[in-house]
Parts: sequence; structure tokens; C-alpha cells
Amino acid sequence: MARIFMLKGDINRPGHVDIPEESTTLREVVEQLGGGMANGKRCKAVQIGGPSGGLLSAEQLDLPLHFQQLKPYGIRRGDSVITVLDEDRCMVDVACRFMQYTQTEFCGKCVSCREGTKRMNELLWALRNYRLSEEDFSLLMDLGEMISVTAFCNLGRGSFSTLQSAVKYFPEEFRGHLDGHCALCENDYRYPIQPGDLPYNRICLVVDPAICRGCSKCARNCHANAITGVVRSPFSIDPEKCVKCYTCIEACPFDAIKEVELDV
Repeated sequence: MARIFMLKGDINRPGHVDIPEESTTLREVVEQLGGGMANGKRCKAVQIGGPSGGLLSAEQLDLPLHFQQLKPYGIRRGDSVITVLDEDRCMVDVACRFMQYTQTEFCGKCVSCREGTKRMNELLWALRNYRLSEEDFSLLMDLGEMISVTAFCNLGRGSFSTLQSAVKYFPEEFRGHLDGHCALCENDYRYPIQPGDLPYNRICLVVDPAICRGCSKCARNCHANAITGVVRSPFSIDPEKCVKCYTCIEACPFDAIKEVELDV
């Protein structure tokens, strides 16, 4: 099934791309749809899904962009953005930018996201600036793990994924920042990688009234209170309140909630 993604980062042709099939690999997305890496550099990693997404290394580019197959790697559909990172990007800096952006996307209802990501953001910037101790780095990882299991919705539960996968795939770069030296950061004078430019205004979640049985499971799992209705009648989603965490899609036993691509 075709799907529109925002493709951005260190590639030759950034912009909206139409992924024709779920069997399309990440390598095909980067090299064909994205025109390959900019300035002849090698791909180092791709971040998929924005705030609730995760990071994959270049060794995993042959994975298909099928979210059931990517789920074991901590990847969620998220905001439909694929950010491509070249060999000169420091993953500590990348994790920092994504966590900073993450705080702008939450509804703020649960303490885990509202306060936990704020503390994580402070600790990550201290790490980025060579001011974090080993003890505080352990606290940073413990906070991320705590949020991943206590947050109300999938948006919050996925907020640790980018940092967690960056530490897993590129531990030497985090070690360098703890030791007070990072050649990548000190030699990179480009504009920092920027999460965002999300196509959220292109996506709307809707309940199909012909399929909905009115079980209310979606409304009971929506922590943004965006879903209303009467039991045994079709429910509806308020697009102004919806934070697109996709919890309702995963909760619906009848597959009655769909994404709609809007022309805006």
C-alpha cells in the first residue's frame, strides 16, 4: 500500500516521497527516491518516525519499510518522516536534537513525558557539551527506560527509542562525550540536523462508521480525550485534540481506524 513520507537529512533530493510498496527497502528509499547521499558521503544511520520512532544503522538498510517487520527494532510509524544521516554526524548530537524536539509534540498529560523528557533533555545537552558524569549518564538511561514503560501513550513510550538505539549502535561516540572529546562534533561546521517539518497536517485519523462496532476501546485508550461516542454506535476522533500517537489504531480490535492523507 502506497504511503507518503517526508524524506530529509543528508541526501540529494529531500522532500515528500511516495513509497510504492511496503516491500520497498530503506536502501531503495535512500538511493533511488532520495537520489543517494549528499556530497558523496556514506550513510551512517536513518531515523524513522520522529519523536516516537527509532534509529537504524547503515547495516540495516536492506530491511523493508514494513512496520510489522521493523517493530522488533524499536521502529514505529510515528510521523512518517525518514531522516537520513551521513558518516560525519555525531549520534550524541542527533539524539540531543531529537529529544529537544520530542518535548514539543506531547500532550503533557502524564508526568512521565512532561517531566521525564524535560530531565532527559537537560542531561543530554550536558552530555553533548562534555559535562555529564558516568553516574548521570546511568540516570539518563534509567529515565528513558522508565518513561518507555510508564507513559500513557505510544508517543511517550517511544520517546526513548532514538537515544536507546543510538547508544546501542554507536557506543564509542557516547564514550567520547563522556571522556570530553568528540572529533565529529568538533570538525562538523554544518547546520545541525533538524527534526521536524512534519507532515502532520497531511495526516488525519478517522473512524470508519461502517466498521466501528462502538466497543469504546479506542476512547478508553486515548489519553488526549480526542475520541468520543456512544457505546454500540460509531465513535469519532477530534482532529484538533488528536496527537497522532496511534494508540487507538493498535487498540481497535476491528481495524476501524484509518489514516487519511489530506491535500493541503
